[in-house]
Amino acid sequence: MSSLPDSVREIDMPEILLDHDAPRSRPRHVKTHRAISSFPSGSAVELAPGVRCVSPEHLVVQLAAMLTELEIVCLLSEMLGTYAIAPGLEKGMFSRDQPLTTPELIKGQLEQLGPVAGTAKTRRALKMACVRSASPRETKLSLRMGLSKARGGYGFEVLSMNDPVEVQRIHDSMRTGVRKPDILLRAPGDSGASGVTLRGVALEYDGRDHEGAEQHAADVERHNELTAKGFNEYVVTRRQYADLDYMDGLAEAIRRDLGIRKVRVTRAVANERRCRREKLWHELEGIDGVNWSCLTSKDEGERDPDPDQGDDGWDEVPVEAYGFE
Repeated sequence: MSSLPDSVREIDMPEILLDHDAPRSRPRHVKTHRAISSFPSGSAVELAPGVRCVSPEHLVVQLAAMLTELEIVCLLSEMLGTYAIAPGLEKGMFSRDQPLTTPELIKGQLEQLGPVAGTAKTRRALKMACVRSASPRETKLSLRMGLSKARGGYGFEVLSMNDPVEVQRIHDSMRTGVRKPDILLRAPGDSGASGVTLRGVALEYDGRDHEGAEQHAADVERHNELTAKGFNEYVVTRRQYADLDYMDGLAEAIRRDLGIRKVRVTRAVANERRCRREKLWHELEGIDGVNWSCLTSKDEGERDPDPDQGDDGWDEVPVEAYGFE
């Protein structure tokens, strides 16, 4: 044990993934799982000599049968993002320089596994997952904006998240600079509703209350620089995010900005879509990246009563990590 990393030695009940045809056993000090198939290349990473951990690409397939599709989307978004949920930290998360994996590596693992349990579900979730999200709140805002209307989203095309956009620094003699909008929504045509060339709409999530002249000036400066490059910009606060009426109005404003034709639907269809948007919001609210549905009761949030499951309890992620009160 002395050669193991500290983070591994501190685990009270390590979870061990066994080969799919390994003999059944119930050791006292570890919890075992049986793999869904033989281990392909890239299914594990080495932590220390003789000690390996399931790779991010393989982990999501192993969990797919136990999680809801939306939970898998959020898990993938964390792996493909630059944040890591950490309940013990003040902000409930920390930032990474690079994502743990890429869509290409996950697709490669799925190809090697073949048509086994969990791969089809993971493929579907991968198509919806966010890439390079910087926080759980950005992930959830992007999903609400980008998922299809049938899934409770607004159906916009998410162009990128936190990718650099070259701008002219207004306060610095118009020198070239870079902005990284949380979310960029793609304009489907060459111009917006006003006929002015529009490249897209930038969305910024800000859990803070925008108070103070200095912060206001910084927001206006960023807004003006993005506007000059052909991007309209909106800032979404935590209170606005939780207000379905406001979000519906924001989506309508974005639709007009992007020049997307409004498709008229019956009142019944409109009501059904609103119910789906509300359901999506509630489902996302229930996903904190720690208390997965396979570990808790969906109704009461109680711990799994089966002691063989090895659940010693989890700390919840502080709500500050999501920008909610």
